[in-house]
Amino acid sequence: MYKVLIYFYLILLLFINIFFWRFLYTKKKVLSIETKTLYRDDIKTGDVLLVDWQRFKNVLLSSFLRSSFMHPCIAVWENNDLFIVEIINYFNDEEYKGLIKVPFNKWHRINKRGLILHNKLDIIGKKEDQDKTREILKDNILNFYNKYKKDIKEPVGLSYKWKRFLNPEPKYRKLTKFDDRVCTEITAMILIECGVVKANKSVESYNPDSFLGMKEFDTNKPYEYNESYLAKIDEA
Repeated sequence: MYKVLIYFYLILLLFINIFFWRFLYTKKKVLSIETKTLYRDDIKTGDVLLVDWQRFKNVLLSSFLRSSFMHPCIAVWENNDLFIVEIINYFNDEEYKGLIKVPFNKWHRINKRGLILHNKLDIIGKKEDQDKTREILKDNILNFYNKYKKDIKEPVGLSYKWKRFLNPEPKYRKLTKFDDRVCTEITAMILIECGVVKANKSVESYNPDSFLGMKEFDTNKPYEYNESYLAKIDEA
């Protein structure tokens, strides 16, 4: 009996060490990313924010998936106020569960203990054209939110259905059922349906690190993601 327990603890320690070193290896590239102060007013509609909360279960998932971050979301301005659109479950509160639009100051207070990365969306062209395009993008994001907010529920946890990430469909297919969908898929769908990125991959082709610098996304003109950095947010 004692030998069985010893073997069990040895195997457990082995797995813990494997996950720990995988976690350190995964996070190593984050340490090389530039850190900048990000002011609220510098965030634009269409910017993508990445969050990693550094909780125990996220450490395990980060190690298993080899992802530096866990959660992408999208910024949108409405009536001179900044919001974050995301699929999440905060506090098991119905107001903050599923596809939500949360005021940025509230969002930052919830997530300020995590690592936050800012992907800046640039719009190429004349200033007046940029403003018009950004306004259209705002309407598209809000239309998506209003259309699907009742259908997209809180994200599910790790399950056998995640096998789709191991063998994703090659082509984009607009989602009609959302029962087991996660934040990476919904965020990718928003970007595709709103015309920011090309519909040349299925949404399950993207993992959290696909949003790290947005390098795995092909943008449509006049959109470009050219700058990303770790954000030290100043709400002033």
